[in-house]
Amino acid sequence: MKYFIAEEIGRTFILRMERGDFLKEKITRLCREEKINEAVISSGIATFDIVNIQMSNTAGFPMGYNVLNLQEPLELASLDGTIINAEAHIHGVIGNGNRTWAGHLLEGCRILYLGEIVIQELLGESLIRKADKDHVFLIDKK
Repeated sequence: MKYFIAEEIGRTFILRMERGDFLKEKITRLCREEKINEAVISSGIATFDIVNIQMSNTAGFPMGYNVLNLQEPLELASLDGTIINAEAHIHGVIGNGNRTWAGHLLEGCRILYLGEIVIQELLGESLIRKADKDHVFLIDKK
């Protein structure tokens, strides 16, 4: 186990997204424009008409993943993640009223009606993601 301490909490952002915006791409743009390096994505609500979601399909190594491309009206039930070295890692739970999916949200998730994402900047540590021997990307100090 490793842990990292944010000595201070920085700015809080509430990112409003509109029809046609792309979730991860807008978060990346905000990070670039506001020079956000480390942060927590603490909550989010949204509707989507396109979602690209990745889910693990193995319990060992090498790791395997399934990627689903869903193109229908979908509701975001939960969203959280981290921003490390200005790179967003986002997980969410989405559903269509009959089925629910959970996993890593990739680029290309398009807002149908609206999206509101809360991002809390963390100050004090400079972090990176780096691969371990099994190619798992873990947070570490820069």
